[in-house]
Amino acid sequence: MDHLAAFITHTIATDPLPPPPRKLYEYVFAGNGIFLRAQRENLTACIPHLLTPIEGLPHLQPHITLNGPPIPKDIMTDIFSEAITAWKNPGEPLEALFHCTYTHTWSLTIPEQIRTPTSVRCRNPFAPSSNSCLIEIHSHHEMPAFFSSMDDEDETGFRIYGVIGNLCQTPQILFRIGIYGHFSYIPVDTIADLPPGLIDAFAATDLDTINQTD
Repeated sequence: MDHLAAFITHTIATDPLPPPPRKLYEYVFAGNGIFLRAQRENLTACIPHLLTPIEGLPHLQPHITLNGPPIPKDIMTDIFSEAITAWKNPGEPLEALFHCTYTHTWSLTIPEQIRTPTSVRCRNPFAPSSNSCLIEIHSHHEMPAFFSSMDDEDETGFRIYGVIGNLCQTPQILFRIGIYGHFSYIPVDTIADLPPGLIDAFAATDLDTINQTD
C-alpha cells in the first residue's frame, strides 16, 4: 500500500470539516469511527470505514451528494427495458451494462460489450463512457440484485454502481457507492427515479446477507 501514500491523506474531524483535499480519498477520524471521503466532478461521498467510538472528536454523518438531479425515469425505463431484452435473448439469458454520464443533463450510453449469462464487460475498456460515467449499472436476470465478489474486484473506481436483478419475479435494483474498492450501499431516492415495476432492493432486502458470491 506504500505506493498509495501520495494519493491519500488522514484527517482529524473538525466541525465543520474543511473541503476534501485534492487526493484520491482521505481517511477521516471522527467520534463515531473512521470514514472515507472523496470528491470528483458532480459527486462527493463520505462513507463509513470502521464504526467505533473515538473519544473527544465530533461525529460524522455519512453522505452522498450528487451535483444534479436523480437519473430521470425515461433513462431508467430504457435501462430496465434493455435489461429485460438481454434476459429474453434467444438461446440464453444475458447480462447487460449501462453507463450514465452527467454534464448538465443525464445521458445514457450502452457501450459495445461482451455479454454472457453470468458476466458482462466493455468490449473496449478504454471507451470514453467507461471513464466519464458517474453511475455504472449492470443487470442480472433470474438472480437477485446483489454485488458478487467478481463485482468487488472489477468495480474499483470512484462512482456509483447499480445492479438490476430478479427479473423473473419482482424486478429490483440495488445501488452502492464505490471509492476505489471501498463500498457502501445507498438508497435509490437521490440516485434515480425508478419506473413502475422496478423496486429498490436497499429497502426490500436484508443488507447483511445481500452481498453474496456467485
